[in-house]
Amino acid sequence: MVIASKPYVESCPVGCRSGLVDSDISLPQGPLKRCSECGQLVSQCSEDLYWKSMDEFDDPKGTWPSGKAADRLLRHTKQIVRSVQGFLGKKWGEIRLLDVGCSNGAFISAAQSLGIRAAGVEPSAAPAQAAIESGLQVYQGFLQDIHLPEASFDVVTLFEVIEHLKDPLSLFEECHRVLHKGGLLVIRTGNTDSWTAHYRKERWEYFSISEHGGHISFFNPVSVGKLAERSGFSVERLKTHRVSFYQKGEIPFLVYRPMKFLAELLNTPSTWFNKGHELQV
Repeated sequence: MVIASKPYVESCPVGCRSGLVDSDISLPQGPLKRCSECGQLVSQCSEDLYWKSMDEFDDPKGTWPSGKAADRLLRHTKQIVRSVQGFLGKKWGEIRLLDVGCSNGAFISAAQSLGIRAAGVEPSAAPAQAAIESGLQVYQGFLQDIHLPEASFDVVTLFEVIEHLKDPLSLFEECHRVLHKGGLLVIRTGNTDSWTAHYRKERWEYFSISEHGGHISFFNPVSVGKLAERSGFSVERLKTHRVSFYQKGEIPFLVYRPMKFLAELLNTPSTWFNKGHELQV
């Protein structure tokens, strides 16, 4: 008889006291569990599988883009900076930004090129060292263990980070501590209340720990709001975008093209109703 592996996440990561129930999304590790209070979805993967899947991030190449991807990153960084500047009322050169989970510092470098005073935190040693050697101010480790000065940043960014966390609440509380009063926490993650997630279910590659290492915790607008409230934040702005029904190669090309066109048509309505699968708060 084989003893089943204990799930790495056994309770709602957002801090709800309600129990977890099986969802209708079936993965190789078992059905995703759903919090009956906030709708948060969690994987049933084991701790060993989780840490093994996280090995892919310990790469000095990190997420540094090139070519057109670098141009897109710079455009995205400008959008983020303009957005936070509107809230903070500061000039770009006065904004102190901390990027948590910064890999080898691509976003930090782009922000610095715009005049932002940017630093980063990265748990994985190889990309953190690569960022340091390139001249960026990056701390290697987990934010909660680094003990940065209180109220030392205007903005903290968490891009594609919280879906990897068993305990996002403690990270949010530390982000709150290092931010100035009135500072901003900006996160980007997937939205499980999206049209994409509802249609694709287990076919949505975002749920796959083999395709996206460390993805164990899946958010929606309600669960993000509860996480913010419980860690001392208020949600100032929440938006979603993008819809996808099929990936290229899943269905015949002549069917894929009209389905892709339909998804593109639905992108604007998805922002109206918070049904896009990319969630930024």
